[in-house]
Amino acid sequence: MSLRSRGPVGSAARTAKVLSRFGATTAAMAQRLERYETITSEVAARPSWPTTACVLARHPQVLQRYAERGVELAVHGLVHGDHAQLDRARQRDTIARAMDIFDRGKLRPTGFRGPYLRYNEATLEVLRELGFAYHSSQAVVFPLPDGEAARARATASYAQALRLYDALDSQRVAVTPKKRNGIVDIPVAIPDDEILIERLKLPEGARSGPWLHILEATYRRGELFTLQLHPERIPELGEALRATLAEARRRRPRVFIARLDEIAAWWRRRSGFSLHVLRCGSDRYLVRLHADPDATLVVRGLDVPRTEWFERDAIADLPVFEVGSPRMPIVGVSRRTPHSVHRFLVEEGVPFEVSDRSHEYGAHVDVAPGDWAETDVLDAIDRGPGPLVRLWRWPSGARSALAVTGDVDALTLRDFMVRSWETRGWSVRRDYR
Repeated sequence: MSLRSRGPVGSAARTAKVLSRFGATTAAMAQRLERYETITSEVAARPSWPTTACVLARHPQVLQRYAERGVELAVHGLVHGDHAQLDRARQRDTIARAMDIFDRGKLRPTGFRGPYLRYNEATLEVLRELGFAYHSSQAVVFPLPDGEAARARATASYAQALRLYDALDSQRVAVTPKKRNGIVDIPVAIPDDEILIERLKLPEGARSGPWLHILEATYRRGELFTLQLHPERIPELGEALRATLAEARRRRPRVFIARLDEIAAWWRRRSGFSLHVLRCGSDRYLVRLHADPDATLVVRGLDVPRTEWFERDAIADLPVFEVGSPRMPIVGVSRRTPHSVHRFLVEEGVPFEVSDRSHEYGAHVDVAPGDWAETDVLDAIDRGPGPLVRLWRWPSGARSALAVTGDVDALTLRDFMVRSWETRGWSVRRDYR
């Protein structure tokens, strides 16, 4: 995997850095974990640390201490291997064995992240069968600031990483959780810590720039920034993490900073809410939101009791109201638009009606059959004249969301050095049952 993603020279450099990060005991990594948890605690945040089960089995006391403090430990495989290369039966066996290890440690994980951010459809099938609530392995790449973008274009290993991760383009997709047959799929933002340090080799003063750039992009678009920072790189990126969290806490409207399991729980709860807009007379409409009190009902261009929020949008003060308008405050969708767009609008909380009479609606979407971009649909809605209502993505008036995550796949030099050996025999070995 190292040769595929970094090449021979990059793999050799990676080995040298590993030797400097891990020790014979857990002492060096324990210091890094402590600093990590301290930085997040400064802004009352808690991270999610997807953890390889064999590492948990070898060092339960070190990791359980952080779980008791509120850190989420998700499953990061039984051993640190490439799940995209495994069939369903092997994944069913190894992920179940990983869960057994977590159960013995009195941990109840609800989420999974594949090592190397790799997975296949069989992974999702197994996670559903085993009762996982969420999966967080799909990489989404964001544009880099101008200086770092030029550096990336000149760095072959950056392109290698994007191919390895099979990363989606943030300029084409809404970077939000997605429900996939009962499991919540939570995307991971790229560039991550490995790219910043080992592929782009950013100097210390430039390391916070890409993450602040992603924070700004996700805030402006109301999306999710799942920051990925492995604990072993805290010495290099601790201050970048601190700067990103401080900026997120400063924002108004606020950023919903939460663990991955909390984001998944919110998204599942939100999927049970409903927003209806009914005609109740000539140019009169009844808007009714059925939702928990922390749901956010966004309105645009409507004269109703509201609280100013973000740019043209406000938050409705009441979940039910009647309003007059020459255009229905929903989205019209052309008859030729694919049904996949309908499903997308439902998850986005956008009420719509199929019609080609574009002038009758606050916005209109017309998508030709074939490939389409989620961002194009959202841009078309945003350009509409209004009025509009929408069930917003995040709770309690939050504009966007942020999750701090970091995979724990080794605590000692031995943990790291035996990874290759473990993955060669992981379908038959029972050492970690």
